[in-house]
Amino acid sequence: MQGNLQKRSKGSWRLRYDGPPDGNGRRRQVTETIRGTRKEAERVLRERIATTENGAYVPKAKDTVNSFLEKWIDTYVATNTTVRTLHGYQGYIDRYITPTIGSIPLQSLTAPQVQKVYADLQGRGLSANTIGQLHRIFKESLSHAVKWGILSRNVAEAVTPPKAVRNQTNMWDVDTILRFLKATRAGRFGTLYRFATLTGMRRSEICGLKWDCVDLSKSSLSVVNTLQRISGYGLVEGQPKTPKSRRSIALSPDTVDLMHVIRGQQMEQRLSVGDAWLESGYVFTEEDGSPIVPDKVTQDFARVVKRLGLPYLSFHGLRHVHATLLLLAGTNPKIVSERLGHSNIAITMDIYSHVLPGLQAAAALAIDKQIGIGNSP
Repeated sequence: MQGNLQKRSKGSWRLRYDGPPDGNGRRRQVTETIRGTRKEAERVLRERIATTENGAYVPKAKDTVNSFLEKWIDTYVATNTTVRTLHGYQGYIDRYITPTIGSIPLQSLTAPQVQKVYADLQGRGLSANTIGQLHRIFKESLSHAVKWGILSRNVAEAVTPPKAVRNQTNMWDVDTILRFLKATRAGRFGTLYRFATLTGMRRSEICGLKWDCVDLSKSSLSVVNTLQRISGYGLVEGQPKTPKSRRSIALSPDTVDLMHVIRGQQMEQRLSVGDAWLESGYVFTEEDGSPIVPDKVTQDFARVVKRLGLPYLSFHGLRHVHATLLLLAGTNPKIVSERLGHSNIAITMDIYSHVLPGLQAAAALAIDKQIGIGNSP
């Protein structure tokens, strides 16, 4: 098997090698242009020759990185993910792939080119977590290029994104939580804030909760729906993010009482607006019965926190408040994980590791209390 390398211009190389035989058994010569260093071009040439020899050669395609990703989004992603996931993937591609390596022929893409994208993005101040998510999306897309016979290997597998850093989650102490709940009790989203603190549900899960998924007689509810606003689509109903997110949550007596209050308020609103009432079935609604736009909840929460002069906390922080209070109360972390709908307990332990030292100390004291052997003679 033969091949040769010729420099075309600075950073550009022409590869020539014998491709696989045609239907008559004759080999044809393939010409390909590669951008990069000579060492990178030599590596690509060796790979092309090796794949031809072992029968894994992929015929040259005209796809650029961009054109392939468009096909991947329109076919695989559109039919195998939610609208929110599709929109998120498209956003990452539009912001970080298209302006950088989008015009490169897909089969000419090299790992160093992808690695440089990550390095440049980090240099511009993009977080390691965001680059890590970009890497997961791009790696997944190229895995389908391999499955579909467009690529012989996934170059993203040879790329290392920056190590993700998990920052310690901000938390309010009990006095701050009580102050916030008291100050918002009569506000537009007061009951929703109390509900979020008592259940630990995600914003999309709360806004997507319907009465037919609530059983107050059994003090429980089922998380099976979500509601999110997606640019270009409006309000979109969906399902929880993972199979574990579809879950049953036990309700405390205070939460049951709160839901009776919410139902009573909703009945009053229905009588007030009359025929203008929209029977949407949601637990949390606007005054006319239409579903709440989730972004309005987040915006109102931020305004209230600022007005009250409280330490910074996002609305999602109420979920962390719920989990931390449960852990500090001695609740089994596995139960907390199930209640939050995490994929596995490792995620729970990772996010709330800052709570664990206190739990360890409490566990040590509990042993003394249970055994009480002392050390005196």
